[in-house]
Amino acid sequence: MSLNSKNIKSFQAMVLGVFIAEIVFWVFVTVAVLFVNEFAPHIELHRNDLTLLLFALPIAAVSFLIHLKWKMKCVTALSEEKLGESTFPRLSMGREVWRFLIWRLAIAMIVVGVLGPKVGSKLQEVESQGSDLVIAIDISNSMMAEDLGMDRMSLAKRTVERVLAKLGSDRVGLVIFAGQAYVQCPLTTDYSALKLFLNTIRPDLIAIQGTALGEAIDVSVLAFKNSPESNRSILLITDGENHEDDPVAAAARAREKGISVHIIGLATPEGAPIPKYDKSGRKLGFIQGTDGSPVVSRLEETVLVATATAGDGSFTRAKKSFVNIAPIINALNSAEKTRTSNVRFTDYDHRFQIFLFIALCLVVLETVIPHITSRK
Repeated sequence: MSLNSKNIKSFQAMVLGVFIAEIVFWVFVTVAVLFVNEFAPHIELHRNDLTLLLFALPIAAVSFLIHLKWKMKCVTALSEEKLGESTFPRLSMGREVWRFLIWRLAIAMIVVGVLGPKVGSKLQEVESQGSDLVIAIDISNSMMAEDLGMDRMSLAKRTVERVLAKLGSDRVGLVIFAGQAYVQCPLTTDYSALKLFLNTIRPDLIAIQGTALGEAIDVSVLAFKNSPESNRSILLITDGENHEDDPVAAAARAREKGISVHIIGLATPEGAPIPKYDKSGRKLGFIQGTDGSPVVSRLEETVLVATATAGDGSFTRAKKSFVNIAPIINALNSAEKTRTSNVRFTDYDHRFQIFLFIALCLVVLETVIPHITSRK
């Protein structure tokens, strides 16, 4: 039992339609997420742990197409036996596709409702107990080298997200540095806002290239302004190629102020060449030295270990696509917590009802669409 040439073309058109609808849906979801992250950080999902439910939607699309092909084969078999016109006089497979798309959109609305979108409605000053941590991330060009199973910058971002997931009410700030250092995000307990800043960092944010580890530590110390003079830590994430200043002396100065300096080395001793990209992000090759050979960026472990020792902190070397954050988390948890006050959203209005209502309307609409065409 197989499809005839006419049904094959019809089925291919239906597959294309479902595929385009799937692409449009996921593009819309991506744009919506980026918009919310950029312009509406007060909108959150109550059940982030259930986001994988969205991937049931493309599975449903594939299942529908398999079922549709089977149904068309059955109709073709009956047509070959001269029964098609009398048995299915006005059957419309195209309508089956439209019914499915409406049904699938209804399921998507149900999934969004289950995720529980909520909108922050009240800002309030709250008191919490925790430590203060400033994370300084190296964003020099060498952080784009790919000797750890991915580029060092991506691994740095992933590591920061893992650290944030392990923290409770601790305040965290973000510093970026290359040849110079800047405070990207002041101390806050709003990790969602901090992740927005984290996702935007890239090498071209700082025009002066290089790796000023000492300045990064000094700027991180300044980020603790007006914070309690205890339980303060700096987490320096870098490949360790220091070309500008004395990070050991900077770590010693930080330690004199009661600030410990922990370091994660994101590179291998063997190193890797530094990629070069154009303005559109396309890879053009590798950065070359004066002799025309690619510049290789390697881990300067000796400098980093000495800096961590002077700062009374820990040093961790990254492995392939993984960083052990246990030393940093243990150090933060073992410190005595201090009381801090912060302004953040404390009340949220849940909006899942809107999406469930839309889903109900779509289900009703799907049921009223007939399977057959009208008589002429």
